[in-house]
This record gives sequence, C-alpha cells and structure tokens, in this order.
Amino acid sequence: MIPVGTTARLTLVVVLSLTAAVLRPVEAQGALRTAPPEMSSDSTAWQRVLVYVVGALGTQIVQSASDTSPQPWHLRLPPDEPQRQLLETQLKTILRARPVTDKDAVVHTLEIGALSIVNDTARVKVTLDVTRRCSGSTRTAGFGNVDDVFVPRTPQGFWGAARSSGTLHGDRAGCPRSGG
Repeated sequence: MIPVGTTARLTLVVVLSLTAAVLRPVEAQGALRTAPPEMSSDSTAWQRVLVYVVGALGTQIVQSASDTSPQPWHLRLPPDEPQRQLLETQLKTILRARPVTDKDAVVHTLEIGALSIVNDTARVKVTLDVTRRCSGSTRTAGFGNVDDVFVPRTPQGFWGAARSSGTLHGDRAGCPRSGG
C-alpha cells in the first residue's frame, strides 16, 4: 500500500525530472553528433508549451519509463516551425517514440499546432490521441484530448506558465466482446 501523498509526490518528481530533460539538450539515445538548432522563433513560449505537454503526457511518460522498449507514436508538429527538429528530438526521447507500423495494436498520436502570438498571448492547439486496434477485426477503439493551450505574457514582459483554456475529451466505442 502506498502512503497518502506519495503518489502526488512521485508524480511531481517525475514531471520535474522530465521537464529538466526537456530544457537541456537530449542525449539519452547517445551523444548528439551536432548541436541542436538554436531556437529562432519564440523559444521561451515554446519552452512553456513543452513543460505543459510533458505534464499532460504524465501517464504515457510513466508507461515509457516502466517499459523501456520503443513505443509507436505519430508526432505531428508544424512543418514550417523553425524549432520543429529540436521539439521532435526532445519528444521522441522523452516518449521513447518509434515510427508506427501496421503490426502495432496501440498507437499514440501527439499533434502540436503552430504557435501563434497575438498581443500578449501565445496559443497552440495540442491533441493527444490513443488508438487501439480491436482483436480479430479492423475496428478501433480509443480516446483523445484536444487542448487549447495558451501562454500569457506577464506585466513585466516575461512569458508565464502555459495552461489550457479548455480541453475537449472524447472516447470512441470500445471493442466488441469476443466469445459472447
């Protein structure tokens, strides 16, 4: 039995540890051959968004920490974002992501939209989807979240913490029971 409060502390430690990993060059898959590209778009706003995404992916990150085999992920990032390569490298390492194959029964999808900055607010749409193939059929089941994430600029001119202004959650019908 886990003492009261231990789960919250463990979650906080995991999120903080992984956040620290996001904020420095990633070397978990071996030393980088070249330095990661410098952030030329608003790097601080992206940093805040990544901290939010890592927190939102807490369950998947804990699963990838307990199962060290690479997991099937579709990572979709804005194609014209100057930080795309850096963001993708960090997310792949944190999630132990590998390309999806036709044989995968469970596929995770993370889509991060383009970062738009209007006045004193940066916004980005973040979508997380989990799709499970039903055994013995072509049907799928799963669930997903869509977050409208925003990062407000403080009166002092710094970017604040990212947060969601609204989350849409959806569940697809489950797989039919086999055998009756």
